[in-house]
Amino acid sequence: MKLAWLQVLDVLSRSRSLSEAAQQLHKTQPALTMTVKKIEEAVGFAVVDRSGYRFSLTEQGQAYCRRAQYLLRDLQELGAFGSELANGNEPLLRLSYDQVCVGKELSAILKACYHEFPHTDFAIDSGKRFSALEQVNSGQSDLGIGPWYDIFHATGDLESIQVGEIQVGLVASPQLIGEPCLSYKELQQYPCVAMYESGMPFEHGRMPFLNQVAKLKVDDIFALRSLLLNGAGWALMCLDLCRQEIDSGQLQVLTLSDREHSFRAQIRAFRRHSAHHGPVARSLWQGLEAIARG
Repeated sequence: MKLAWLQVLDVLSRSRSLSEAAQQLHKTQPALTMTVKKIEEAVGFAVVDRSGYRFSLTEQGQAYCRRAQYLLRDLQELGAFGSELANGNEPLLRLSYDQVCVGKELSAILKACYHEFPHTDFAIDSGKRFSALEQVNSGQSDLGIGPWYDIFHATGDLESIQVGEIQVGLVASPQLIGEPCLSYKELQQYPCVAMYESGMPFEHGRMPFLNQVAKLKVDDIFALRSLLLNGAGWALMCLDLCRQEIDSGQLQVLTLSDREHSFRAQIRAFRRHSAHHGPVARSLWQGLEAIARG
């Protein structure tokens, strides 16, 4: 099937007569009639219904013309994709984020970038604690978003911008721990649930308060919240992710009488200094910079 024939079928499907179709195709009507006959010989069935007085397509012709239109749209998409690649746009943008960083502003930036570059595939993933940092440092992701501590600069040649802040605290169901104020030793008597550790060297399998007491570990922050609601244990948790449950009394924030129990951390977007960043990655970074400027 020739490309020119696909274009003929497309025009036929949108025309009220052969003469109208011929005019749109800049052909004479006899020339168009000859082309239609060649198409019918190639496909093995009649495309144009010649039994009536008014121009129409056969049922087979209508179905075939619709498929021709699909192919033409695909060709247009392919042409646009080729133009974007020629302009340096990435065919794939890889983004990793920590689940505590999901927010409306980030979603809005991703939506705008996705609509601006419709032919770029966006691969977005999250996982265990600090997985975004691992993914960016290893070159598996172009951009990461996650909780940030100054020590992270020592893990690789990174540039970063602050796009938010989170508060982390001790959280548990009142059914598990009735009195929200207790000592660290008393806290350790209760079961603990936690996120899997990352493979980053600064962790060494430990985080504040967890110190090998966590026997139940997950790689999904929302699964962790569900376990908290069911009284499976206490956890060191981003308070914003369970604010509604705290306000309703389903969960409570714990305080320790003899140890610090609440922490604040920056949320930063980060990428490698040494990597080449294409137009899509630069556009996304500019949107994040706008958040940083407030």
